[in-house]
Amino acid sequence: MFKNPVYKGCFCALMTIVIWSGNFVVARMAVGKIPPMTLGAMRWTVAFILLCCFALPKVKKEWPVARKFLPQIFIAGLTAVTLYNPLCYLGAQTTSAINLSLISVTTPIFIVLMSSMLGEKQSLNTWIGCTIALIGSIYLVANGELSRLLGLQFAIGDLLMLGGAVGFGIYSMVLRKIPEGLSQSTILTIMTFFGLIMLIPFLMWEWSLPETSIQFNGLVVFSVLYTGVGNSLIAWWTWNLALEYAGPSRAGMIYYAMPLFSGLFAYLFIGEAMGMVHLVSGILIVGGIYWSSRKPKAEAATATNQA
Repeated sequence: MFKNPVYKGCFCALMTIVIWSGNFVVARMAVGKIPPMTLGAMRWTVAFILLCCFALPKVKKEWPVARKFLPQIFIAGLTAVTLYNPLCYLGAQTTSAINLSLISVTTPIFIVLMSSMLGEKQSLNTWIGCTIALIGSIYLVANGELSRLLGLQFAIGDLLMLGGAVGFGIYSMVLRKIPEGLSQSTILTIMTFFGLIMLIPFLMWEWSLPETSIQFNGLVVFSVLYTGVGNSLIAWWTWNLALEYAGPSRAGMIYYAMPLFSGLFAYLFIGEAMGMVHLVSGILIVGGIYWSSRKPKAEAATATNQA
């Protein structure tokens, strides 16, 4: 379809973002029909069963390498499987799909902050861009009202999603250096297994609540299959192809189009309104992260001269 591998990678990245953007809309549609922890557990159970169908031979082959990397995989399972998605689904109870998607793209801010704390030097453009994006995130969480900031009055869903963004930043940091001989499918299978085990106490708590129930209908089945097959497997596969063919920088820039698609889907399918607060915060967040990705002038000039 695409002769140029970069175009192929960009197309794969775009498909990934479209699928991931739908996750926030599905989370909103499922409110009141399936408990958030249960949705997260069922989603990853579907993904784990499908992974076992084709990934177990590779897991067995790569186990000697994976065993040495288990602490990192365990943390990845905790942050990405046990915490991130349930926080997203819990957040959907009290905030909009567009808010969830806008806050989710602040993850690179926390990656930069954590990298800096670990001693990695960051450029001035990175710090400026992250500051702008952080202002956009705070503006969104405060719903554009300074009084909310002064009174510390936030929607609990926004704060939960912000916690999820921090957790996904930790996940990204933990898995940024993968040992040779260890494939992504093996990591995903093992971290899903750990994550599901760690979800059990949260599920027990959720089902101890008297109001907890599931409405077994087409929407619930669709939500589980969409998030389990689409978000956890297909999108993961297309994202890895995007990284392989287009590189992390190009794929990362397309990632920040997520609020655009989430807002569009939320408007079309569940009738959510998009206001000036979303426009301003979206411009700040996406613009800030774009700025942070710019090369410093000296580095850009060197690259131009070498070319």
